[in-house]
Amino acid sequence: MKVTASAPAKIILFGEHSVVYGKPAIAAAIDLRTYVGARFNENGRIKIEARDIKTPGLIVSFSENEIYFESDYGKAAEVLSYVRQSIELVREEADRNERGVTVSITSEIPVGAGLGSSAAVAVATIGAVSRLLGLELSSEEIGKLGHRVELLVQGASSGIDPTVSAMGGFIHYQNGNFEHLPFMELPLVVGYTGSSGSTKELVEMVRESYEEMPEVIGPVLNSMGMLVEKARDIITGEHGANVKFKLLGKLMNVNHGLLDALGVSTKKLSELVYAARVAGALGAKITGAGGGGCMYALAPERQSEVATAIRIAGGTPMITRISREGLRIEGAGK
Repeated sequence: MKVTASAPAKIILFGEHSVVYGKPAIAAAIDLRTYVGARFNENGRIKIEARDIKTPGLIVSFSENEIYFESDYGKAAEVLSYVRQSIELVREEADRNERGVTVSITSEIPVGAGLGSSAAVAVATIGAVSRLLGLELSSEEIGKLGHRVELLVQGASSGIDPTVSAMGGFIHYQNGNFEHLPFMELPLVVGYTGSSGSTKELVEMVRESYEEMPEVIGPVLNSMGMLVEKARDIITGEHGANVKFKLLGKLMNVNHGLLDALGVSTKKLSELVYAARVAGALGAKITGAGGGGCMYALAPERQSEVATAIRIAGGTPMITRISREGLRIEGAGK
């Protein structure tokens, strides 16, 4: 028997960095997916295969002991840890540690880009292996198991990435509490700089600035919190789609300016953001910690033009949208 499951990437729509200070954030699943197939094997061991990767920077091959990447080898070991911990955790939940499991991975999500690639592979692995072992887990339960995996691998985690990947749609987060917001379509273009920053270092940099100048940095963080709540009102409100797009685009631009004021943007990120706006995006901003990684743009009816502008500016564009579905079982059979 083989079970295949998939889980989406995520973006932080609004509220990165200020969320560290107890402010709210809104994250959303996007329609870039990691696919994991799981089947039993005869040797009682965990085996991982990775193949058919089309996007640069992702897993490209697997041998008995190592996963290889086109770019950052350190990320290979991290993903391997996520997959192994996910399988072991599910086998413990099912009380079937003796069963050997082989998983195969393909992915559309760039590794190390701030799009939740590790959480997506964990959630998809948990979904596939739990179904293979006969566990009927809800999406919420799988998100919680994904959070446990992150804690085991990283030592700390807000749980945003696995929760969004498991549940799909829009998630409002504040101080450990999650709320699923109503779904709305958002035609997006994600732009990848090809590099990544250290979340830990960037968070520490903002903290140092806050401690040095709380009277200056505090209002920036407060503004970001108010901005998130305004975005929530827009998403849950009764305005038509075009009005919502226009208002959310304005908030994206303001949020990017606030993040730039905190010092977490880079020359390349700003180049992609402004290229997207010039090409017709209603709004564009960093997503995630900054220092590299990705930006995203809201581009109704102009996704192709915005993607071209991002490519000309030196980024890798990915045309996508909000994913209504989180974890999805793609198939089960012999």
